[in-house]
Amino acid sequence: MNPRRSRLQSPRLRKTLAATTAVAALAAGGVVTATQAFAEPDTAQPSQPSRSAPGQTAGAVYANQQLLQDSLPTAAAAGQRYSYWTTGVDDSLHLAIATILEPKGKAPAGGWPVVVNAPAGYGIAETCNASSGPVAGNRDTVAALLRNGFAVITPDYGMVGAGTSPQYIDHAVTARNLLDAVLAGVVVDGSVAPQWAVLGEAQGAAAAIELARKGTQWQGRDSDFQGAVATSIPAGIDVLISGLKPSSPAVSETITADVVYALASLEADDVASVLSKTGQQLVTKAQTMCAPDLRDAVKGVALGDLVSKSVASSPKLAASLRRSLALPRNGFSRPLMMSQTLRNDANQVHEALRYLADAQLASNKVTAKTYFTPDAADGDRQEKAAVLTYLEGLF
Repeated sequence: MNPRRSRLQSPRLRKTLAATTAVAALAAGGVVTATQAFAEPDTAQPSQPSRSAPGQTAGAVYANQQLLQDSLPTAAAAGQRYSYWTTGVDDSLHLAIATILEPKGKAPAGGWPVVVNAPAGYGIAETCNASSGPVAGNRDTVAALLRNGFAVITPDYGMVGAGTSPQYIDHAVTARNLLDAVLAGVVVDGSVAPQWAVLGEAQGAAAAIELARKGTQWQGRDSDFQGAVATSIPAGIDVLISGLKPSSPAVSETITADVVYALASLEADDVASVLSKTGQQLVTKAQTMCAPDLRDAVKGVALGDLVSKSVASSPKLAASLRRSLALPRNGFSRPLMMSQTLRNDANQVHEALRYLADAQLASNKVTAKTYFTPDAADGDRQEKAAVLTYLEGLF
């Protein structure tokens, strides 16, 4: 077995939900709706799934499981957790997990409209994904969407827990993970409509922006992408990480932690030569620590402390990071709201504001929103109201 493939897949597959009859049912093109059980997919599935095998295509369901009523958010009437195939940063198929929740009340004709909740990255360990805890899944956002009549899909970012997390190093792969979660979700839940939108924050915002550009050409005939909302825009992260050098200044702990996660998401051989001793220690911690703990661990650490020489000393690595983390400014095929509060330590606000202005000038699909208040809580309140109003207008 290829050691790299084993490292990427095995930990992730161990958490996959599988039915006792899943393989047979899905091979026949069915959806598992019978009593579910946990299985050990390492023994149930080949280590290198064939793209041509039945059921093993991006966006196909592997298994699903009804959520118990007492495990649902108070605003949800029903929900399922499901596993599905998606393409990783290595261009191979992997299993990922997502949750779909239905709001309370009577579904409109045609089914509940769907919003994909793409939260900020919370880490790269299995314990840091949305299905492991409501904090990682942004429970307040989920509750607000449900109360406003949206079905909500919250994916675990594909590859979380597998040593490589695309939300930190490849916006396009993350966007495809989200789309694959939708393609599988509308099959799992017959009460939802084919119309869907995406709401992304930070790393999720980057994926939402990518979907506004490519989602319509990627989706299938049974899916109808309406548009995207992106908040806390990670503009300039491509320059920040690809330009990392010993003289790089200190930034917020949230941004520093995200940079460490990005370094930890890269192949070890690609990044080991540029890491300092401090960088190596923090990259090791990032393999098991979720964001709050890693933010504590990077207190007092400047970006330059992470490296002993510049990332640009490896031109191939620097170019790859710039390419995979750059945000597009035009070419959008669906409406896109970009929203940025002025008090935000999760991103480079000045870079985000510059990006919003450029994108709005470059594309008539873009609506840029900022909130001129010095109070962070007031800015968040205004943003949440604007986001819900925009989403409602998409359907």
